[in-house]
Amino acid sequence: MASELIRKAKVPTLAGADAAEITAGCDQCGDSLTGLRVVRRPVGASMRAFCCNGCAFIAEQLFLAQAGSRDRALLNASIAAEAEASSAAFEAATAAGSHLQLSIRGMVCSACALMIEQSVRSVAGVTKASVDFATHTAYIAFDPKQVTRGELQRAIERAGYDAGRVPRDDVRIDAQVRRIDLLRVVIAWLAATQVLMLSLPLYVAAPGAISPEIERLLQGGSFVLILPALLFSAQPLYRAAWSQLRMWRMVAIGLELPTVIAISVAVGASAWGAILSRGPIYFDAVALVIALAISARWVLAGGVSNARAHVDAARRRSTSALRLVAFPSSLATESVTAQQLKPGARVLVPPGEAVPSDGVVVHGRSSSSQASLTGESLPVEKSAGAPVLAGAINLDQPLVIEVARGGTESSTLALQRMAEEAGRERPRTDELATRFAVPYLWLMATAVLTTLLGWLLVEPAQAVPSAIAVLIAACPCALLLASPAATAAAQSALARRGVLVARNCAIEALAGADVLACDKTGTLTTGEPRLLRQLLLRTADPEYILAIAAAMETLSTHPYARALIGAVQSLGKSLPPLTDGRVEASAGIEATVGGRRYRLGKIEFALVDKQAAQRADVGAIAAREGLHAASTIVLSDADGPVALFVFGERLRDDAASMIDTIAESGVEPILISGDRRAPVHAVAASLGIERALAHQTPHSKCEWVVSQQRAGHKVAMLGDGINDAPALARADVSIALADGSATAQARADLIVQSSRLADIEYAFTVARRAMRLAHQNLGLALGCNVSFIALAMLGITSPAVAVVGTAGSALIVLGNAARLLRSEDIRPGGAKRARSARFGSSGTT
Repeated sequence: MASELIRKAKVPTLAGADAAEITAGCDQCGDSLTGLRVVRRPVGASMRAFCCNGCAFIAEQLFLAQAGSRDRALLNASIAAEAEASSAAFEAATAAGSHLQLSIRGMVCSACALMIEQSVRSVAGVTKASVDFATHTAYIAFDPKQVTRGELQRAIERAGYDAGRVPRDDVRIDAQVRRIDLLRVVIAWLAATQVLMLSLPLYVAAPGAISPEIERLLQGGSFVLILPALLFSAQPLYRAAWSQLRMWRMVAIGLELPTVIAISVAVGASAWGAILSRGPIYFDAVALVIALAISARWVLAGGVSNARAHVDAARRRSTSALRLVAFPSSLATESVTAQQLKPGARVLVPPGEAVPSDGVVVHGRSSSSQASLTGESLPVEKSAGAPVLAGAINLDQPLVIEVARGGTESSTLALQRMAEEAGRERPRTDELATRFAVPYLWLMATAVLTTLLGWLLVEPAQAVPSAIAVLIAACPCALLLASPAATAAAQSALARRGVLVARNCAIEALAGADVLACDKTGTLTTGEPRLLRQLLLRTADPEYILAIAAAMETLSTHPYARALIGAVQSLGKSLPPLTDGRVEASAGIEATVGGRRYRLGKIEFALVDKQAAQRADVGAIAAREGLHAASTIVLSDADGPVALFVFGERLRDDAASMIDTIAESGVEPILISGDRRAPVHAVAASLGIERALAHQTPHSKCEWVVSQQRAGHKVAMLGDGINDAPALARADVSIALADGSATAQARADLIVQSSRLADIEYAFTVARRAMRLAHQNLGLALGCNVSFIALAMLGITSPAVAVVGTAGSALIVLGNAARLLRSEDIRPGGAKRARSARFGSSGTT
């Protein structure tokens, strides 16, 4: 009867093959195809139906892993179709040639990246070139018949930068660069303090108290002391200014250019004055400007360096594998990197570990989580002969995998390449201070020209010295510090909460975001299943039945076991003793509790032999309760089914608060997931998210981000899985959780080490506060500089005023930015809606 009711519930609107597809559902995830545009894709020798391109892609990858090298030519063509849809631009450019990644050293701003791109593209044989300033990496596609790698490196070196092969597992170069930058800061401050000491007697001594010889000696000593700061410490400022000047048609001029102009004029005029023993000397002011500017750059680079170190450590942890030396005669293993695995190798994957490469199970039975690859929240059973993908997490029992595709050809690497391509297409953004640079440059030029012409009419002999004084007074030291000081304060405040900033402009981008796209599995939810419902199938004490199931699950390490045991512990109940326990991998548990024999697990395991006829009745009850797409297990005894346990995801404790706060601040939260429609919409409804997108592939997530950007939105992306990496790389600003995949963290701008969503609330709050302080700093700095320029235009200036003005304006800006660290009111606020930590139906039936 139950089977008849289920058959009548079907809606046979199509005939033939289409009707069969709707009845059977998606060939990968099993979700209903009703109302969807069916995706048909040849997998092997048969045509299969899927609910979306993501399921089709995963099915092709699994089939390729299972087939190994046997059908490689046929299956590679199938995989190429998805690769073309996901990363067509770069792959098409490299299909007929080679591609190369080079680590670039010496870049100081985004103009440097554009200059390198232009230099490489001018080489014959280069089909595509892009430079990622955030990672200091060049991606080059070229024809090896026309150009060699050495010629490409020399092209980059001719542009004034060092190029080398990307060091995958070596961070020594980054540490060396940090030491050199620190040395620049130390030398700059040593020079500044020593020059100020030599200048102080000239400021405080009475007129005539210091002889001309001693005065020239002090001025000469200042000139000698400032040379190391000028030639070594200030080199990044000069390189940035030169790059901006050469690329002014393609990139916005930064504040480095007016700063370098003022420094150069001040040094030249001071050297000339020292030689002729007349005119003001500004060596001390120049040294102070260099020290302050280089220090700000070093502090910001330090925060980025910490984030990169965290990502490098995560990558090293995630790429290890246990290769079996002599399986099956021995289970001895050796630790290798995933990139070292070759097709045919056997690897051991313990419970809780990630599969290192695409392959096929040759020994063992277990369940695996593919959430980081597909967004699918439910575990997938794996046994001998089943294909597995790199990045899937083994949940239950140890598995022995035979590698089908090496580390450099795995599906994980394909997603990484997709993420890299998306990152190269990310819109370039100008930092806040950069947008003020060109107007300020015009202000400097106007002030200098006005002063020169005005004094020529009044007192020609004072025209040139006054114009030089105006140019020195216009040095935008405070403006150069305005935005970096606020950004550095925000970095420090976030670091206290364990949030690492991997890109300097991420703070400004986060403050300006108006859309927050959130992944579901492992991001808004814990990714760990929880008991949602208990349906009694006969009259019994529900708490005792739950305790029986939990006691049996103590023999298992499956995630459902932890869920049942946790549910009993939350009730404060003790577990009854059991005897004669037996575990059948990936099927269930059999044991004696209270003198009765119970079976707990899949319906096929729990109801066997004469009880098999009752499976249809249990299925009808599940369908009536709307559990056809849910994950369930059955408890039975000799008399038949006793209870049905329903499992699902659990919201993170702070997910509701985070979504509420983000929405109240004017940012629209949107749920975008690769999981099925039912769990995606259940989470969205529980959190009050109005827009939710299910069945999203890595490519479709990235395309959705692009569509939002074209509509004028600033998109922030929050995710944790490998499948989120392309969208993270393409978004205006991206946030990854540290307990997620290393691939996602590598493409993120902010990394939340605690994985608490409350820290994301805090990051939005700090970013907005930092930008308010940055705007205040720009106003204060501009006011100070305009005042100094006005005094210089009137001839009311001196080297002492220049030093005091430089130091004073810098202290004002730094002190204002420091308020962010002292603030006690940087707390996410807003009304919070009370909400259950579990979504969907709850309680005990």
